[in-house]
Amino acid sequence: MTRIFAIIAVTALAAAPADAQRRNVDTIGVRGFATVGHITFQAQDSFDAIFERHSGPIIGGGAQVLLPRGIFVEVGASRFKQEGERAFVTATQEVFRLGIPVEVTITPLEITGGWRYRKWPRIVPYAGAGYSAYRYRETSDFADPDENVDARFGGFHLLGGAEYQPLRWLAVGGEVVWTSVPDALGNGGVSADFNEDNLGGTTLRLKISVGR
Repeated sequence: MTRIFAIIAVTALAAAPADAQRRNVDTIGVRGFATVGHITFQAQDSFDAIFERHSGPIIGGGAQVLLPRGIFVEVGASRFKQEGERAFVTATQEVFRLGIPVEVTITPLEITGGWRYRKWPRIVPYAGAGYSAYRYRETSDFADPDENVDARFGGFHLLGGAEYQPLRWLAVGGEVVWTSVPDALGNGGVSADFNEDNLGGTTLRLKISVGR
């Protein structure tokens, strides 16, 4: 009798991950998430001229819908904000910072569709792609109103990552996102001098999701 109970217990434990995986694959879930990360911009020379670096922290959040067969759809927004100085670039591309403060705020909005690879009970790799909408704001206390910038640009992104689920309603993961936002820069200022027009970049971020 003891042996029978042992066999039943082992069978139940072995079946539990498969049942959990089946529920995750065949049901619909909704989760909210928060992100914190570091973005490196493609327009390296332009950002170096203004901020003396071309990367920085970025924070955000959003919501995700988990669909049957591992498909997911999510909407997320984030913000990068940095203070620097206006600069002048010579014909030989030598940079002179002018001591005029400038503040740049970039707000990406990402709509993503993708697929989650549910082979293991707690570790889930995933990949996706989607549309990126970037809002770019550039303001300076000493600038004329027409010198400040507030514009929106469109592009696309690719992402990949993996998450660990210590609890059914909690997931912690890391992901990398590559974004292309062409024709957003290069119409004037240092970006025109360096012939850089892409506002996109590569972001590494930590992602915490809550929900089922």
